[in-house]
Amino acid sequence: MEKMQNAALYESENGKIYCQDFVNAIRKTGIRKGDAVFAHSSVSAFGKLCTSDRNFLLQSLTDSLKECVGDEGMIIMPTFTYSFDKNQTYDADNTKSTVGILTEFFRKQKDVKRTLHPNHSVAVWGKHKEDLLNIGKDTFDDDSIFGKLHKLNGKIVFLGAPFQSCTFAHYIEQKHNVPYRRMSRFRGKIISHGKAYDDEITFYNRYSFFFNSFARFEHHLLDKGLMKTVKVGDGNILMVESSTMFKEGCKLLDDDKYYFLKNEPFIFKIFNIFIYPFLKYAPWLIKILDKIAYKIIYRKAKA
Repeated sequence: MEKMQNAALYESENGKIYCQDFVNAIRKTGIRKGDAVFAHSSVSAFGKLCTSDRNFLLQSLTDSLKECVGDEGMIIMPTFTYSFDKNQTYDADNTKSTVGILTEFFRKQKDVKRTLHPNHSVAVWGKHKEDLLNIGKDTFDDDSIFGKLHKLNGKIVFLGAPFQSCTFAHYIEQKHNVPYRRMSRFRGKIISHGKAYDDEITFYNRYSFFFNSFARFEHHLLDKGLMKTVKVGDGNILMVESSTMFKEGCKLLDDDKYYFLKNEPFIFKIFNIFIYPFLKYAPWLIKILDKIAYKIIYRKAKA
């Protein structure tokens, strides 16, 4: 504990950054004892590293969150693997998280447990974590981790991570039944405690020729004072309550069903408006176009 308090983690233009600086900043965003916190993270956002001890850095960041929520609170981190999407087996104990080194470190802690969702698993710490581990087969319905977070009015924290990484926004899209997504099924094998079994999940999948952008949503929440931001070194820590995000997101989608899509440059907005009648009256054509677009985008991604 003494090392955690006295050794610097980062250095930026404004000086060195310590674990207590993160505790203070997280508290300034509005995190309190007993809160359930869903934390997205990017450990490279805050400045130049002052330590070569990787475990010390990651433990310090984890302890900063624990210090803020206390023994009665909960910490949830995404440990997404997209295993079924990649036609791979999901092993809850061994399949690595693909969404950052802090999440992979966190899921391996002895007092942390991981959900069995083969694409969008999360790792949970806290006294009442068992309540969040019993999730359903759908990725974004009321029984998903995002639905449970909403029921708890959990708080979403971006620990240096961009707001664009906000997976909870897809929960809002599904609840609002946006036209540019459709339900897809994924099948595969799950290994839990050494036992393998076949399973199936559903996912509200985006058509390949639409592109999400949450930039307008981020500015809206900040401008209205609904999302707090605190500067730490070269990065920022953002916090928004899930119920506030849900309420505002639904209002914005009521006014513009494409609010969560990329609308700049202007050609994207024209395309989004043009394609809507086909989504509504010729979904068979959209499915054909989606397959073509997916192949093109996938090949470019692999090139």
